[in-house]
Amino acid sequence: MGVLETTDAESLKVAAEHITNSLGENSAVVVGCTLSDGKVSLVATFGLKVVEKGLNAGKFIGPIARVCGGGGGGRPNFAQAGGKLPEKLPEAIQKAKDELESALSNDS
Repeated sequence: MGVLETTDAESLKVAAEHITNSLGENSAVVVGCTLSDGKVSLVATFGLKVVEKGLNAGKFIGPIARVCGGGGGGRPNFAQAGGKLPEKLPEAIQKAKDELESALSNDS
């Protein structure tokens, strides 16, 4: 989980995919950044084992993005979202972390 120092959504996507590939199929990665236009970009990437446990990145990212005044969606293993409230990005990332920790700790 974290806020990355980048100014474009494509770089954020590439970074999230790289982190997930490095961590392997048990990984759940949510990253965000404030874009050069002042909007928020978020990406969630889930490894195969996380998806098999029932977590869906496309469904997960929407409520996280709403914290930043936005929305989004995608596939079970990859999702993107945006928002209009960059000052809420740390809160959104914390929400993602808390929800993932809870979801993954309740499953063996």
